[in-house]
Amino acid sequence: MRVRKSIWMPGLFAVIALVIVACGSDATATPLPTPDATVSPTAEAGSQQETSDLTAEESAYLREVLRAERSSEAIFEGFRTVFAQSYPVREALISALLQAGVGTPFVEKTAILEALDPPERFRDDHQIWLESARELLRIDTEATAAAQAGDLVRFSVLNGQLGGVATAAKIALSPSYCLGISSTEIGKAICTSDDTNLGGGYQTVLNSMIRGFMPEFANLQGNIGFRLSLTPEELNQLLSETGAASRKTIQGFASELEEIVPPEELSADHERLQTFLGRAVEILAEVNRLGEAGDYQGASGELQKLEPTFCDTRASLENKDFKDAVGIFFSGDPRTCGGAPF
Repeated sequence: MRVRKSIWMPGLFAVIALVIVACGSDATATPLPTPDATVSPTAEAGSQQETSDLTAEESAYLREVLRAERSSEAIFEGFRTVFAQSYPVREALISALLQAGVGTPFVEKTAILEALDPPERFRDDHQIWLESARELLRIDTEATAAAQAGDLVRFSVLNGQLGGVATAAKIALSPSYCLGISSTEIGKAICTSDDTNLGGGYQTVLNSMIRGFMPEFANLQGNIGFRLSLTPEELNQLLSETGAASRKTIQGFASELEEIVPPEELSADHERLQTFLGRAVEILAEVNRLGEAGDYQGASGELQKLEPTFCDTRASLENKDFKDAVGIFFSGDPRTCGGAPF
């Protein structure tokens, strides 16, 4: 049996998206934000220009943070090579991942950040970024042990946690710091908005609402997406551990969405987003029902309906202002939904 590649965004690739994009490479994640992750030779300079109020000390410091991010790039590129291939059995994939350096991407990054003395302006940001690096290192080390032990359910759960931690940290950063360590549009999209690019109050509220749920979404996507050819029984075990939280996350977002009233020109897209969330909850509930009934193959098949549901909704959105507000959730990398532009 050949190992199938995941169709939903892995939590590890959420981290790759956040790290590599700051380093000037394209990412392979699905679906976190980016209309185009390709970087021009002057991308980093452009990022610095957008934060032109920086002092020399602050600019030098941010360059060191970028160096910390780049320390992980070669290892992440190795992971991309691994996932681009097929393997006759999942044990071969696990072996390839371990050889590529699972457990090591955050070692040097953490050491570099720990050695830095940040300027006063970025002390809070530095602490957020440093603590996230330490937590990512801890989770990744535990995930390595799970993979070595053959516990792929635990590995998948930890993979989701990687995405959640990385996303939460990036969102918590100040705009100046976040933009200063982001070299591409995908990296900048994650940064907390200063509302200048959003067209009105509704869009600002919607964008903020999505940002509040993004860490949980990243965790959810990593949990259910990075399946490493789990057996149906293992997949059911994974969903038993994470399914309730997944449904609660989506239901919570749907409930908050019901509390805001869109302007007339955005109402159609607002309803499309509501329909997507409702359908996602239905799918996860049916997955849970089938799993509890022992129909593990049926549960696996039902789960695979999430991606086309996501892509159909993404393709149906029409209003540019609405799409700007939800881009952090729907954009994805250039391969998202078969490469369809957003």
